[in-house]
Order: sequence, then C-alpha cells, then structure tokens
Amino acid sequence: MIAHDMQTRIDSYLMNLRRCIGELPPEEVNDILREIRGHILERAEAGGELTNEKLVAILKALGKPEDIGPLYQAEAMVARARSSFSPTLILRTVVRWAMVSVVGFIAFIVGITGYSAGLAFLGCAILKPIFPDRMGAWTDAGGFSIGFRDAPSTDVLGWWLIPVCLLASAIFLVVTTRFLRWMLKFAVRRRTTSIPAVA
Repeated sequence: MIAHDMQTRIDSYLMNLRRCIGELPPEEVNDILREIRGHILERAEAGGELTNEKLVAILKALGKPEDIGPLYQAEAMVARARSSFSPTLILRTVVRWAMVSVVGFIAFIVGITGYSAGLAFLGCAILKPIFPDRMGAWTDAGGFSIGFRDAPSTDVLGWWLIPVCLLASAIFLVVTTRFLRWMLKFAVRRRTTSIPAVA
C-alpha cells in the first residue's frame, strides 16, 4: 500500500505529465500514463519500503513532466509518420523532432529544402499557362534559371516546361518524403525502462 500523501504526489506528477504531453489521441495518452504509473510502482516495490525521499528520487529519475512530455509526444508522432506518406504529417513530426534533437533539426532543414523545391516546380508548371511569355526556363548572359522573368531572355523549354516541372516536382516530393521517413528511424525513443533504478 502507498500512503495517501505519496499517492497524491504520484497523481499530481501524472496530471502534470498529461498536460505536458499535448495533442495526442486519448488512448495514446492513457497508454503513456499507465506505463509511467506502472514504472513508478515497480520501482517503489523493488526498493523495499517506499518513503517520501525514495518517491522523490524516482520522480526525479523519470524527469520533469515539462521535459519528458514533449519527448513522448514526439515519439508517438514519429511512430505514426514512419508508416505514412502524408508530407504534412511527416513534416509536422520532423518539426517536433527538430525541437529535441540535432539530427531532427538536420532532417527538418533537408525536408524544408526538398518540399520547397517540389512546390516551386509545381508552381512553375501551374503558372506557365497563365503567364506563357513570362514563365519559363531561361538562358541569357547570367546563366540558366527557371521561373518568372520580365526581362527579355530565351525560353529553352517553351511548353515543355509544364511536364518537366511536374516531373521534377513529383521527384522532389517523393524523394523528400522517403528520405524523411528513413531519417525518422533514427529518432531517439524514450522508454522508462532505460532510466536507471533508484537505490
């Protein structure tokens, strides 16, 4: 049996953690809280008689709710994104991962770059019929560029710009999505079983 004041401390810790986990489906939040509660009770039983000092040490080893809540949220999002082809979900997950990891930040930069390039090519393909004389693949003394231009230049692709840009857009979007899904395999998983026991 756990004394009432210690049970209150555990409940308070779990309530704070629930608040810090944020926007996850209720069943996932409940699973996380059950796991944490079970871990606390397991550590309490393993250490003999549970005192206030031991409980404080157990909760300290787990970490502050405001520190571990975002980690659990990121982990749950990573699990969903790994099996998804939705660029929106994957990029949102990478943004969350970037907040807790340097590798996540690198993945975020790659993702933003890849998706931006894909959308830029898509925009060129859409705007070509609207501005046929100003949107193109241009060559001049400054070199080669694709996009919107007012100055006189030579359009080397003409109407072929549309299929070329659509293909380039698809390649960038698909490759970026696959790359980010692969990178998410390296997202660090936080599990209470990895936390050292409290003497």
